[in-house]
Amino acid sequence: CDRAVPQTVLSGFPGQIGEWVLQSLDMRRSWWSLNAVGLVLLCALPVLAQQRDVTLPTVEGGRFRRINVQVLDPVVETPTVVVREGANEGRETLARDLIYTSMFFVTDSFGSPYLPDGVPRAWNARAEDSSKPYRIESIWKPERQGISVEMRLLDALDTQVMGKRYQVDPGGVRGAMHHFADEVVKSLTGVEGVSQTKIAYSYSRGETSEIWAVDYDGFGQAQLTNHNTLSLSPVWGKGRRWVAFTSYWEGQPNLYRVDEGSNMMRTLSKREGLNTAPDWSDARQAYAVTLSKDGNAEVYILDKNGNDPKRLTFHQAIDTSPTWSPRGDQIAFTSDRSGVPQIYVMDGDGGNVRRLTYHNRYSDSPAWSPNGQWIAYVARWEGDIELRLMK
Repeated sequence: CDRAVPQTVLSGFPGQIGEWVLQSLDMRRSWWSLNAVGLVLLCALPVLAQQRDVTLPTVEGGRFRRINVQVLDPVVETPTVVVREGANEGRETLARDLIYTSMFFVTDSFGSPYLPDGVPRAWNARAEDSSKPYRIESIWKPERQGISVEMRLLDALDTQVMGKRYQVDPGGVRGAMHHFADEVVKSLTGVEGVSQTKIAYSYSRGETSEIWAVDYDGFGQAQLTNHNTLSLSPVWGKGRRWVAFTSYWEGQPNLYRVDEGSNMMRTLSKREGLNTAPDWSDARQAYAVTLSKDGNAEVYILDKNGNDPKRLTFHQAIDTSPTWSPRGDQIAFTSDRSGVPQIYVMDGDGGNVRRLTYHNRYSDSPAWSPNGQWIAYVARWEGDIELRLMK
């Protein structure tokens, strides 16, 4: 039987989810914006669902049409308080996960739009598809070690598309439902889900900020640093085993990392000048960072221990906010070499530099979509700060 995936075993922001959630934007602190709040989304672990051919329904113009899914009331056998509360929490979590993908219209047992606590009505507006919905059934039982949950996804003909069984303690219900939600997404759309992901971010209090982590849906906040200084620009390491970030802990902006389950900081780079804006590439097993050890803010590559710096940019302008493409063959970054900060991209070895944005007064903090087809970024346009996508 499949056991619930622990919330500590999470890694990455997977492929194209609907219109690709703009939360994937990594608001890494640039040389210009060290006080901005940063977000890093993880990619979900490879899902265990069996591969099958999937055709996504579309409407006129090629826009994706949401799939109808009905989340039925849970069947609770031997309804102890713990099991009943777990079943209610599980149903809310599952419905919220499916709604947040923007790929599903989720209804309750009566066919009405399901609105979990905290989810705006606009997120689950009625779908264009009026066909009979897929249905999700669940059976909840008490077990000696906690709760047993059987989940089934059925099609319009009541044929089982996919099923899972979980054994969890009461604190593991959300993790089990996150896992099943990702299985549903994979089974019905062919893309990876985001429900098992986490966000690392910098939380400011007065003149200090600390690094925190939270489940993608806002639950399970955990403070990772407590150094009473400025800590910025978090980025996850491989398999969420560590978080690397910039901190003024020793008086200047240096790069550190905190390993999972530890509050001890390890130094990655404390070279003279700026040590900022880290981004990790699993494909290259290397960081892309901004250093000013040679007098100007430039993009460098460091190995996994922060050693062997290799300079990639050679320009009198400020080059910062590097971000690896999913395959590690390109780096997008911010530069003011045109007079104002704009988004550029170069090969992973620093060659073939080209400019990507032209129409904004200020563009910064690029972040690749996991399929490498899109870049999200921050833009200042007519006085407003916006999140934008480009292909």
